[in-house]
Amino acid sequence: MKAFFIGDFGKLKLEDYTGDLIEGFSVYDKIENIFETLLTEKDDKYLIFLDREYFKDAQRLKDFTIVNGIPSRIFVNTPKANLSIDSNGIISFDFDLYGGVAQFVSNIESQAKRLTGVSDFIRKVRENIIFLSFSDRNLFVSGETGTGKSLIVQTVHFISHRRENRFLELNCVNVPEDLIESELFGHTKGAFTNAYAEKRGLLEEANNGTLFLDEIGEMSFHMQSKLLRVIDTKKFMPIGSTKELHVDVRFCAATNQDPRLRVREDLFQRLSEAKVEMIPLRERKEDIPSIVDFFLTSSNYKIRFKDFPEEVRNAFMAHQYPGNVRELRNVVARFIEFSESPTSDRHVKYDPNAFAKQELTERFVTSMADLYIGQVEPLETVIKRVRARLESEITRRVLNSCGWDKNLAAKKLSVSRKTIDNMIKKYGLDKRKGRTRKIDDKSIA
Repeated sequence: MKAFFIGDFGKLKLEDYTGDLIEGFSVYDKIENIFETLLTEKDDKYLIFLDREYFKDAQRLKDFTIVNGIPSRIFVNTPKANLSIDSNGIISFDFDLYGGVAQFVSNIESQAKRLTGVSDFIRKVRENIIFLSFSDRNLFVSGETGTGKSLIVQTVHFISHRRENRFLELNCVNVPEDLIESELFGHTKGAFTNAYAEKRGLLEEANNGTLFLDEIGEMSFHMQSKLLRVIDTKKFMPIGSTKELHVDVRFCAATNQDPRLRVREDLFQRLSEAKVEMIPLRERKEDIPSIVDFFLTSSNYKIRFKDFPEEVRNAFMAHQYPGNVRELRNVVARFIEFSESPTSDRHVKYDPNAFAKQELTERFVTSMADLYIGQVEPLETVIKRVRARLESEITRRVLNSCGWDKNLAAKKLSVSRKTIDNMIKKYGLDKRKGRTRKIDDKSIA
C-alpha cells in the first residue's frame, strides 16, 4: 500500500509516521503529475491526500481511478471538518485536526494492528481493513470460529468516519427467535404481553453507527426477509408502532458456516458488498509467536514466546488449534496459570516452574537495569554486589529448608560441602538467627 500527497509538503509531517504498512509517501505539487504514476503502478492500493486547493480535482481523480481499476481512497483537506464520506466516496477532514497526514495514517495503522500477526495474509487483511473502513458498503466476514471475525468488524468501525457513533453487536445464536425482532426493531409500550415500557431497538440505537450481526445464519428466514427490507429502504417500524423510522446504519455480518446454506441469497448479496475471509490459525502458524507475545503483554508479563523452553515452543507450534486464536488465548492462560502446555503428538516434559522462573528473572533484570541508569559506580561493582546478595540469600534459604544439613544443601545447590562452609563464613550465615549479616564490600571482593 502506498500514499500520495498533493500539496504543501509541510502538511504531510512525514517525521510523525511510525507505521510500516505504507511502502512509501510520494509528494506532488501538481495534480497532473499523479495520473501517469498511477497508471504505471496500478497493481497496488493507494491512499491519496489532497490539500484544500485541490478540492475541485478530487472527483476527477476519483473517476480516473475507477475507470482504470486502481484501488484508492481519496482524502481532501477540509478546514474544521471531522472525518466524513460523501456520496461519491470522497473522504473529507481537517488534516491539522488529526495531527497531520503522517500521524493520521499512523493512527489508522495502529488500529489495524489489533489484528496480530506477521504473515503475508495478516498484512493483506490489515490493508483491506483500512480500505474497507473508509467506505459505507456493508461488510460480510466469514471464517471458522475463533479466527477474529468480530475483531475485524470492530476495527473497521473504529477506523471509519462512524467511529464517534455506536458500534452494536447482536449474536443471533444467543437471542431466542421470538425475541430477536424486538431486539432489532424495538417496540412500543403494550405492543405485546409483558411489553411494560417502550424499548428502542438496536437499529435505532445504532443510527449513524455500525450494527454487527454475528452468526447471521442462525436467524430465521422470516427475520432475514424483514432485515432485507430495512437494508433496502433504510426504514423500519418498531413493533406496535405505525410510525416509520429512517436509519443510517452500516451493516456487518459474520458466520462460521457456509452462508449459501444458512442465509437468503438476496440478503447475502446486500450484506456482502465487501467481504473478508479469515483463514484458520493452522494455515498461518508463523503468526503464533507474535499472538502469544500479544497475550503476554496484555497480561503485563515481560517474558516472551522466545523465552519459553524449546519443547514448549515446539508444542505451541505443533498444535492444530481447532478453536483458532480464541483457543490459543486459552492455551496461553493455562500455561501461565497451571504450567500446562498445548497437547501434541508426543508427551511434553519440562520444568513446570519454567515460566515463573523466567518471568521473575526478566522482571528482576529489568528492574536492576532501570536502577543502574541512575548510578555512578562501575557496572562490575553492581554485578558483584547483586551476585553476592543472591548467593547469600539462596544459600540461607536452602540451608533452612534442609534443617541446616550441609551435605543435603550442597547436593541441592550442586556444589561441594566445602563451598557451603565457605559461603556460611563469607556471608555470616547464622543457624540460630536464620539470617544474613549485611553484605559489605569485603564480602564481594
